[in-house]
Amino acid sequence: MNNILLGNIPLLVLNQLLSGLYVFTGVLYGIHFYGDNEFAKNFKQPGLAMTVLTHLFYLGLLTSTEGYKISYSTFNMMSMVAITLSLTYLFIEFTTKSDKTGFFIISFAAGAQVISSVLTALSPDKGMAFSGLGIGVHLIAAIFGFSAIAIAGLYSLLYLLLYRQIQHNKFELLFQRLPNLEVLEKLTMHAVSFGFLFLSITLFAGYFEQQVSGESISLMEPKLLTLIIIWFLYGTSIVLKPLIGWDIKHMAYVFISLFLFVTALIVLMTFFSPTFHRLTP
Repeated sequence: MNNILLGNIPLLVLNQLLSGLYVFTGVLYGIHFYGDNEFAKNFKQPGLAMTVLTHLFYLGLLTSTEGYKISYSTFNMMSMVAITLSLTYLFIEFTTKSDKTGFFIISFAAGAQVISSVLTALSPDKGMAFSGLGIGVHLIAAIFGFSAIAIAGLYSLLYLLLYRQIQHNKFELLFQRLPNLEVLEKLTMHAVSFGFLFLSITLFAGYFEQQVSGESISLMEPKLLTLIIIWFLYGTSIVLKPLIGWDIKHMAYVFISLFLFVTALIVLMTFFSPTFHRLTP
């Protein structure tokens, strides 16, 4: 079996260590969220920074190995989603000084990386490697787009849970730990705006690459159709909110459903489809 990790023990160890760091960092954020532990409070952010730096080092070492390229395989994509989510959240935490939602986002990133690490170690190298500016922009934008979808879905879920607690006068843990509803709404809509931007770039870069390469993708391909539908719904929600005054609780179910659907799609692709698109000349 042609597997780059089995032929490179340091790379294999780093791959598994990376999963451990993600899980450890998620645990620190969880301990701080649920118990307000001083150790977790002081070390969770350095732990996340260390995890991100280790992930970047791992990707650098992986791609420096002769004959290996980051590919369109779902294993690679899930690892890239993990680093993108972590970087995005780390930026949010540094700029807003709010660390109350980190447990939920880092936990999802940790799950993506653990699955990626395990399947990368067990599976042969596969998946169409990409090259060229258009396909590179298309792939990177798609990763950032999914990360934005994930963040919007998670923030929407937290918004609804906090809203229900307030509605029923149950001022429990979520009320005590999470930002207020107004902040969660702003965070959600910022994620939706970023999602729409990156999905737009994904579509235009993909179209550009088709024109350059001469290959084509059917508009009825399920993955492409899903991307277009999400792009349309996100764009519509951005327009409708200021026009008709919808607050996030009217759109949260849509954002959560899209997040769950895309996550399920990626998981299914992991097992049944090694590439993201079927190209035809």
